[in-house]
Amino acid sequence: MVNKTKILSDLSKMAVDAVGTFSGIKKEVNTIVRLRIDKTLNKMNLVRRDEFEVLKKIVQKLVIEQNKLKKTNKKSTKPTRKKNKNRKKRKTA
Repeated sequence: MVNKTKILSDLSKMAVDAVGTFSGIKKEVNTIVRLRIDKTLNKMNLVRRDEFEVLKKIVQKLVIEQNKLKKTNKKSTKPTRKKNKNRKKRKTA
């Protein structure tokens, strides 16, 4: 009976150690994968989301301002034709 208890105790200790080892391996693999993904993304020169949102707002404001300027330019630069009253008509023979 003592041998069975000792064997079961040893087996449970080994199981606990194995679970601890596997959780450590899982953490290590997650860390390695995360580092490789970060390294790959850094090589791609991608923009962070917050920087993108700031630039997007700036561009939207500039587009609105440009459209306003186009409208004011169209109003102020309409071509006007002036008739020259002093101009003589040519006689054709």
